[in-house]
Amino acid sequence: MKPRETITAISVELERRARSFERARDPRCVFARAHAELSRVLADATPYAGFRDPEWVATLSVRFADRYLQAVREYDAGRLQDGAWASVFRASERGRTSVLEELVLGMTVHIVNDLPQVLCEVGTTTGEGRSRIADYHLMNNILGQAIERIQLELSRRYDPFLGTLDHLSDRYDEIITNYGVRMSRAAAWYNAERLQDPRCREDALVSIAQSPEVTLREVLDPPIYSLRFVLRLARRLTRITRRWPSDPRPRPTHAPYVSEPNINLDQISIKNL
Repeated sequence: MKPRETITAISVELERRARSFERARDPRCVFARAHAELSRVLADATPYAGFRDPEWVATLSVRFADRYLQAVREYDAGRLQDGAWASVFRASERGRTSVLEELVLGMTVHIVNDLPQVLCEVGTTTGEGRSRIADYHLMNNILGQAIERIQLELSRRYDPFLGTLDHLSDRYDEIITNYGVRMSRAAAWYNAERLQDPRCREDALVSIAQSPEVTLREVLDPPIYSLRFVLRLARRLTRITRRWPSDPRPRPTHAPYVSEPNINLDQISIKNL
């Protein structure tokens, strides 16, 4: 299977999972949908982005998505150990999160906690010892350029007042902007390098595990009481306005990659997957 087809298959599986969550009115649909759309963007860009090793990009994408899907499977089976993903899933299950928070927390856990470990699995250098940072940087740019458009689509699909909480706290902007995606993924590369150095591996593991939990506490229970009160009111509003889509497929959420402006993503064939 070609790299583009491999990444497209990831998007299809994530979208299938998102639709299943939507039917069950499970808030996990928000992150699953965002992940599916980001994968679709990357798949569309792969033949034209100038990757030196598109197979490595596809492998990284598969392993990265599988970390999330494995967490979902284990949580549903009651086997997921306590940690960042378990905390996020429990919070959404208890109705403690808005659509925006589900997106922010999902992306935080996936990038901060999962990505450094996946980078170690697939390798940050080639067999000849050359760094893969150039391909990784291209990935970051592609995904960063797409995130704000996807945020708009999530608002259309799930909550017209998605931006309400966004305006109440600058924290929410940190990871769901072009700059935020690129910086958080850059930090993941740095942490992957730490994990591969025996001298700082243990400290890196502790930091990677703790950082998403800190973000979770700050988002759900801000230390400033007045902000906490306002956020609770905003969450009540978003629970009232929240939508559970019945249409089986989303609208396209992104423009084609700039190097190939005439591509229509809806016409991409996946019959050979």
